[in-house]
Amino acid sequence: MRRLSAFWLVALLLLLPASARADGIISSLSVDPSMVSGGASSTGTVGLAFPDPKPTTAKLFSSDPNVASVPQTVVVPAGAMSATFTITTNAAAPPTIVQITAAIQNVPRMQNLSVNAATPGGNSLSAVSATPSTVTGGASSTGKVTFTGPMPDRAVVQLSSSNTSVATVPAETVVSANTATSTFNIATRTVTANTPVTITAKWFNVTRSTTITVAPGAAPGADRVAIQKARCQPRPPGCLLQIQATSTNPNAILSVFSPSGAFMFTLTNNGGGRFSDSRGFIERPPSITVRSNFGGSATATVGT
Repeated sequence: MRRLSAFWLVALLLLLPASARADGIISSLSVDPSMVSGGASSTGTVGLAFPDPKPTTAKLFSSDPNVASVPQTVVVPAGAMSATFTITTNAAAPPTIVQITAAIQNVPRMQNLSVNAATPGGNSLSAVSATPSTVTGGASSTGKVTFTGPMPDRAVVQLSSSNTSVATVPAETVVSANTATSTFNIATRTVTANTPVTITAKWFNVTRSTTITVAPGAAPGADRVAIQKARCQPRPPGCLLQIQATSTNPNAILSVFSPSGAFMFTLTNNGGGRFSDSRGFIERPPSITVRSNFGGSATATVGT
């Protein structure tokens, strides 16, 4: 016997008297948003295959009620096609994927809800900026994330670009403990017309954005980098590597590399094109190279 199509099955059910058919047929379950921070809520929606002349009750379940809880049931009103319910999450819960289930007459529908760690209290992500905000394609811009105050612990901020074929950013930037800012490189490609690109920074459920304009034309030459100081002062059991450098571009990001080309650390921008930092090492590197995100570089022997 040929299988009835879904259309004819629904039509046949509609022709049956209410007493001869089950209470509604569940067709869908949705969860919006499907990703929340702990303590926030989401909305579940139960959908029916057809409107029922009497109220239809759907049973609700959560795979982890301690993380995300739902009411025991939700009622789809007579003649309606859907009903919504609230999913409440626990602010103290660890990151968890919770399965939400709705069932009518033992026919279930499932959806996942991702519950992320709650946004910490205290200082928060306040802005993301780019300097310069208009850049010739092929050149770099320096991005910067700013918090409302120094962070007690390191804060990892996710980064994204609305048009990666024109401007790219690293996946994340880290704000060190006891600081309030961090910089990152925005690399661009050549374009034939002014092209706006939105750069977005996200920390937990806090999102901030800025727009840069990538313009056509010849990219400017590299900045000039110079190293004023490179010494590793003995500090048993190793030494304290102290670096001071300058760049002709005050918005540069200067990074220090070992003789093998391995990244070591990024210098702190002291303003006015001056950069410095110091880090402890077990062994004194024979030399270091300082590279700028604007193309300049310099190498120096490390003294004692």
